[in-house]
Amino acid sequence: MNKYQEALAGEIKNRARIYYLIYRELSREVGETKAEAILRRALYERGREKGLELAQKTGRGDLRKVAAAFVEGKEEVDVFGHQVVAVDDHHALLRLNRCPLVEAWDELGLSLDEKRTMCDIAYQVDFGKFEAAGFRLRFNCRIADGEPTCDLHVTK
Repeated sequence: MNKYQEALAGEIKNRARIYYLIYRELSREVGETKAEAILRRALYERGREKGLELAQKTGRGDLRKVAAAFVEGKEEVDVFGHQVVAVDDHHALLRLNRCPLVEAWDELGLSLDEKRTMCDIAYQVDFGKFEAAGFRLRFNCRIADGEPTCDLHVTK
């Protein structure tokens, strides 16, 4: 990793720790279920903001442009290992080969279930982004579940 990637990975790990600490404190106040729901809504909304920007950049419904945007301009600072596995007019399979968020949760000693919960919260940004840009998103596998990659299946 170059110095920019190391710095960015550190900031993403910091964000992961913040997510966890907010979740933990909210859970103490309102319970785990409600804390998770609140954080999911907030992160989904941030994703929607990003998705509206993405739609302006790529247009609505063009999976090839969305796949290109997924990897475009990230070469020097890519800490997730973005990869376009497949794309056609009907679907795109996008891959993350690393996750600094999960790495941070591992460093904190979170259990598999806790990491899954935190990922369920954190990836709401992705759902908000793709849905606001006019797509459907499904994760085929996730690093938080102990898989080697996160595979995002995007359809119109």
